[in-house]
Amino acid sequence: MQAARAAHQTATNRFGATQLAWLLISVVGMLPLAAMAALALIVLVVIILLSGSQMTSYSPDPDSTLGPGAGGSVLTELAGGDGRGGFKESGVPDADLVAPIRAAARECNLLTPVILAAQIEYASDFDADKEGPEGRKGLSQLTPDVFERYGKDDDGSGTASALDPEDAIHAHARYFCHLAEETQRMLDDKTVVGDHLTLTLMAWEQGVEAVKAQGGMPVILLDSYPFRVRGLFARYTIGGTDTSTASPTPSVSLAPSVPSRGGLNKRVVPEDDGTLVTGSTFDAMFPGRNVFYTYAGLTDAMATFPAFAATGDERTRKRELAAFLANVDHETDGLVHVDEIDRAAWGTYCDGGRPYGCPAGRTAYHGRGPLQLSWNYNYQAAGDALGVDLLGNPDLVATDPAVAWRTALWFWMTQSGAGTTTPHAAITGGAGFGGTVRSINGALECGGGNPGQVRDRVDAYRRFTEALGVDPGDEGTLSC
Repeated sequence: MQAARAAHQTATNRFGATQLAWLLISVVGMLPLAAMAALALIVLVVIILLSGSQMTSYSPDPDSTLGPGAGGSVLTELAGGDGRGGFKESGVPDADLVAPIRAAARECNLLTPVILAAQIEYASDFDADKEGPEGRKGLSQLTPDVFERYGKDDDGSGTASALDPEDAIHAHARYFCHLAEETQRMLDDKTVVGDHLTLTLMAWEQGVEAVKAQGGMPVILLDSYPFRVRGLFARYTIGGTDTSTASPTPSVSLAPSVPSRGGLNKRVVPEDDGTLVTGSTFDAMFPGRNVFYTYAGLTDAMATFPAFAATGDERTRKRELAAFLANVDHETDGLVHVDEIDRAAWGTYCDGGRPYGCPAGRTAYHGRGPLQLSWNYNYQAAGDALGVDLLGNPDLVATDPAVAWRTALWFWMTQSGAGTTTPHAAITGGAGFGGTVRSINGALECGGGNPGQVRDRVDAYRRFTEALGVDPGDEGTLSC
């Protein structure tokens, strides 16, 4: 039985390769010489991958890319990738859509911000007012029956509308994830071939039954919806080649946020505040930053602490922002490290005398995130304040950008640490940048404890205040 199944699948794979070869060859005849050469290479690679001797049988794998075995990753790259790279927020022409896209992309594991942004571009070119055929409306051009089923009042306006960007984005994500469940079921039943993402994108365009009827997608069709959407991934992926000719992304204000009634964060810019820092300035401050530390993650986290960078006059607000980011820069080596790099110290942050102990293990409470949150009692207190079980699942600080930034702001705004006041109170109350360092590390650095470390923090603070266009304050308040 196994031998018969393998022989049948070999014939199927070869038939798919032949079909694709003729399709590509027919296209080659209409292209310039240089394009012919490039496409001929694709033909060769695809034929080898689909009919090679090492691929005589095919087992659909939800974690595969565009083909069986090792060849899948090659085909995925040829088609534009899998959409799982770091999200390049600047690719989105309307910066207010970045946070909703990130939030909606958490709806299911298959969906990512890159995939969601690419689909929206393909559907409407980010025109929230677009009205298309069959009653399709908004960013994602969902049909009325689809939006009626999956649309909700996500922006808290009182009405669910496909013309409301946040409502449309979240409805898009719910529908996509419904299709992902259906296509995964077909993969599990072995009624279709192809990879999970490709099949889901096919179902988006054609419907689940059509995908099932044709047995999935055994070959890549150059003019197909999945191929075209994947071709847009690069402009929304950090490190990708942006081929967009759209106008530059508008500046985004790094200003306090308040929760909307729908649960998403609406950034609110005080009229007398202006733009404290744009996304591009943030990128310039941290040129080598880990993709985990996102600008949107920071601005979203600020919704929890509306007084951050919003207390006092504009000069004070900019100094606080610069002071926070300077300390973050020092703690993470320029937003590069998420976990504490000294693994030998990981077992030293469990205070067994606390009644709740260390349920995640003695080594689980090491430094993580922008200010390297550490100790079981800090994870417990931060989790209680933020409504997240950080004592039981401390890794959330290293896997969820919004949680990571929130823990840093929680400490900054509410904890005196090794000092006598919070870093927020220090920088806004006249103690200067040195007061923030004292709160964070106390005698470990201040009073001659480690002048080199303090100097590094001060240098970063000077750079960031210069970038924000504000003086750093009295020289006597910069060190501790």
